[in-house]
Amino acid sequence: MTNILLVDDHALFRESLARLLSAESEVRVAAQCATVEEALQILESNSYDLILLDYELGDRRGNEVVAAIRQKNYSGKVLVVTVGVTRAELRQLMNHGVSGVFLKNNSPDLLMQAIQTVMRGETWMDPKYTSNVGETATGEAARRARFTERDRMVLRGVFEGLANKEIADRLHVSESAIKASLQQLFSKTGVRTRSQLVRVALEHYRRELL
Repeated sequence: MTNILLVDDHALFRESLARLLSAESEVRVAAQCATVEEALQILESNSYDLILLDYELGDRRGNEVVAAIRQKNYSGKVLVVTVGVTRAELRQLMNHGVSGVFLKNNSPDLLMQAIQTVMRGETWMDPKYTSNVGETATGEAARRARFTERDRMVLRGVFEGLANKEIADRLHVSESAIKASLQQLFSKTGVRTRSQLVRVALEHYRRELL
């Protein structure tokens, strides 16, 4: 059972989402609140597996909210739920260690898929932000590209939260080939996990990927 803290200042959306999630056997909305201050107070005396966090909370933005949450020694997952962020904001969120970004106009079923993905220790990235990951780099990026075309296609699948088999089916290759590609990506970027791979790729190789 995944215990969730739901933080959103739009009461109608927050309460509707809480009711929606209450019908799911795998998750439980253990607490909900509307402000950063309330969230920080709740975290002082309770622990949660996952925080569903609205990106805009009054005059506060997700980046500073996540930073404040981490200062409370919260080590669980954070899934940002938003109507949209810029690519610069996305990179900042990933650098702060969020597990993914979910757009509010997506379906409830997709939200459950996102929650399951991040709770497996993987990263959920809305396809809106990965639509051009697989494109061939041009200009300066092409001249100094660090990733092969296969690397980019595998990364796109990782960003979307796909399992190895799903990426393999998409690329019409074997699952073992995808595992080998991931190991090469880990080696190239000096990381050990998928979530680290996403953060490092966005931070250091964004010209080639975004």
